[in-house]
Amino acid sequence: MDKQDLLLEIGCEELPTYAVKQLAPELNRHLCELLNANKLNFGPSQVFASPRRLAVLITDVEACQEPQLFERQGPAIAQAYDAHQQATPAALGFAKSCGVAIEELAVKDNRLYFKGEKPGRNILDILPEIAKQALSQMAIPKPMRWGNHPESFARPVHWILFLFGSEIVKTTLLGIPTSNQTRGHRYHHPDWIKIDSPQNYASILSQSGYVIANFNERVAKIRQAIEEITPSNLTAAVDPDLLNEVASLVEWPVALAGQFDPAFLQVPPEVLMTSMKVNQKYFPVLDNRGELQPAFILISNIDGKNPDLIIHGNERVLNARLTDAAFFFKNDCQQSLQSRLTHLKAVTFQKQLGSLAHKTERLVSLSAKIAQRLTEEPDTVKQAAQLSKCDLLSEMVGEFPSLQGVMGYYYAKNDDLSEACALAIKEHYYPRFSGDELPSSRAGEILALADRLDTLVGIFGIHQAPTGDKDPFALRRAALGVLRILIEKSLPLDLEQLLLQAQQAYNFHLPNATVVSQTFDFIMSRLKAWYLEKGVKAETFDAVFACRPTSPLDFDHRIYAVQQFQTLPEASALAAANKRVSNILKKQTAILSPENIDPHLFEHEEERILAEQLASQTKAAEKLCAETNYTQALQQLSALKEPVDTFFDKVMVMVEDPAKRNNRLALLSSLHKLFTQVADISLL
Repeated sequence: MDKQDLLLEIGCEELPTYAVKQLAPELNRHLCELLNANKLNFGPSQVFASPRRLAVLITDVEACQEPQLFERQGPAIAQAYDAHQQATPAALGFAKSCGVAIEELAVKDNRLYFKGEKPGRNILDILPEIAKQALSQMAIPKPMRWGNHPESFARPVHWILFLFGSEIVKTTLLGIPTSNQTRGHRYHHPDWIKIDSPQNYASILSQSGYVIANFNERVAKIRQAIEEITPSNLTAAVDPDLLNEVASLVEWPVALAGQFDPAFLQVPPEVLMTSMKVNQKYFPVLDNRGELQPAFILISNIDGKNPDLIIHGNERVLNARLTDAAFFFKNDCQQSLQSRLTHLKAVTFQKQLGSLAHKTERLVSLSAKIAQRLTEEPDTVKQAAQLSKCDLLSEMVGEFPSLQGVMGYYYAKNDDLSEACALAIKEHYYPRFSGDELPSSRAGEILALADRLDTLVGIFGIHQAPTGDKDPFALRRAALGVLRILIEKSLPLDLEQLLLQAQQAYNFHLPNATVVSQTFDFIMSRLKAWYLEKGVKAETFDAVFACRPTSPLDFDHRIYAVQQFQTLPEASALAAANKRVSNILKKQTAILSPENIDPHLFEHEEERILAEQLASQTKAAEKLCAETNYTQALQQLSALKEPVDTFFDKVMVMVEDPAKRNNRLALLSSLHKLFTQVADISLL
């Protein structure tokens, strides 16, 4: 037996939904790493995950380790033999430990030495150790213990299937002896099922056990079942996160269609859809205009003989849920957003930063200043800022926190406030996650910026910056939201000035004296990560960052310009020349201004030509940069390639004559200044 497939399945109580998709790949990774560490070659692997099982199938695993060559050094010759050249106990002990006679030892570097071959171990002897190590290395957030054994897992384990080819890997894992048997669906086939071969695992479970073990296949099955049961003139709203969650709840998905009382459609559709998704894990149904219909799709884990009974039971539960939601909405509408303002004082935003009432005051002030910078009428955004956090006190948001802002929109409309104000309240939470939509209104953009800037400056101001993977205030997401709004909405705002105004909005002294610069650097680090994800090279970012533009929109224009510049045939030569210029100027203690260039000190024609070209190009570049036409400004530099190359070929800069030397350094200083107007291209 040279190579066989390896299968390890952990059968347990129903796993938490987050763990189903997460733990199987982790188990696979640990197993593969340990096989590698034991010098056992193997082929591709596959993971399986369902609510009651995690499994890993690794193909073509070697049945035995290759013989291992090893070298050992023994005692020094002086300690290995006595005066009569007889082997000492140290030498004899070393020979015994190597499993050879003293005569078979060699001498290397004046010491006894042995080079031998250790036979490889059989995999069946190694796999129990590997499996135990792999399971112990798994990062399980809330492990459980059961029975009287010390091991823990995400849920109590009932069986362990462990095969190498058709042979059982005999051991005990998590307190359970291994076997070649698994269990099928909890209701459709709760009995034992024998697995004769790892390759037949998934097919046997599917055909005999009513279990689709492959997570992705189950997701595809659910999606297909939803499409098939949804009427052709309607569409099911299939949220990817909900789809994954449902796939983590069922092993044998069956789609069923139900309905709810149309009277509930008077409640905002976001409320109904959220209740369906969060409480019941149902998929809402929409018409071709995207409007919610009084219908839903549920995924059952049972292929019952009487599906109408299942549907009826789920309809009854959903109608009860929606009755609660309608009650919350009706109650909330009896109280205006304005009337909730005084209650914000009782809600803490952050212990050191005050209440939501304090945050609201800061948002009103900061929003007005941002509106002024954008020459926008401030009244709408100030009103929206004042009421933006009031819906957090509503019963509906208390029940469904994800509806913050959304309910503010409906309650503002119920209070007869303007559409612009209501929309700003809703959209100031946008973007809510990576890739989410941005605010569609200018008031929404301004309020979204103010909200995030206030949080960033406040949390950094009390020395609570994110560390490692811990970011309890979601500052990374807030920073990216600020950047996306400023860049994608083309807002020409200075980030440092915005941060300074956010700091000034606090009516007390923040403990962190460097809060503005620290927050700016943090946001710029997120900008770099954002560009890297979009395929922008790190050197391109660094070249622009060297000029430290403080407007993200301006930064973005420069990034694009540098990318275009790099496509020019002259780019690499000009970058190299600028690097040479930078290196020369770094060694100079005196700062030589370009204004100090004296044409009378030119000794070579190449100096005069470069000076004329610099004067011409500098004037053109300054005009283009003033118009933020950075792309054209950098492209203008291509005309300097020949005069720069000729200058360095013909002219010695560091001559003995101090007047001529300083004049040429001033010329290079002028060249460097021109080259760094948009970005420091010496870094490319």
